[in-house]
Amino acid sequence: MRGIDFGCVMTIYTETVVQGPEPYQIAIVTREDGTRVTGRIEGERVAIDDEVVESGMRDGVPFFRKA
Repeated sequence: MRGIDFGCVMTIYTETVVQGPEPYQIAIVTREDGTRVTGRIEGERVAIDDEVVESGMRDGVPFFRKA
């Protein structure tokens, strides 16, 4: 897996909300080079084609937030 792309703006390819006691959003994100990575969304909910930035990595999972 590539390192974190802090500051690079990426685009939401698709997203969904995982339902449970504490629902959370996951998304497939298209990086600037066209590759895609799956990660979690923190903060404001995103939609397809929204721009996001990588905000960190926890337990090997990338986290993104709206740009």
